[in-house]
Amino acid sequence: MTKPDVSVVIPVYNEEASLPTLFARLYPALDALKTPYEVVFVDDGSGDRSAAMLADQHAKRPDATRVIVLSGNFGQHRAILAGFAHVRGQRVVTLDADLQNPPEEAGKLLAKMDE
Repeated sequence: MTKPDVSVVIPVYNEEASLPTLFARLYPALDALKTPYEVVFVDDGSGDRSAAMLADQHAKRPDATRVIVLSGNFGQHRAILAGFAHVRGQRVVTLDADLQNPPEEAGKLLAKMDE
């Protein structure tokens, strides 16, 4: 397996409504970067189908998807820190699962890092 250049950490808490749209937009945006990447989803104790949907996404894209399921709800910041503890990429970007930050902007963030 190629070590990723970019790790994207996404905390998830009860996001089953937004995950299909996130998946549909995220992977094409990251594929367009033409660099090895991984997406580290951290389920923060969701009570809906989010964890199951993340597992399904991992099955579809095991090459680029990692899923961490926390034992309870510890909050967004701790979920992000849990993701940071497991990234393998040289550069890390965080995004919100509710699409507050468009996945298509990841390339711009990485370009700024490269400056």
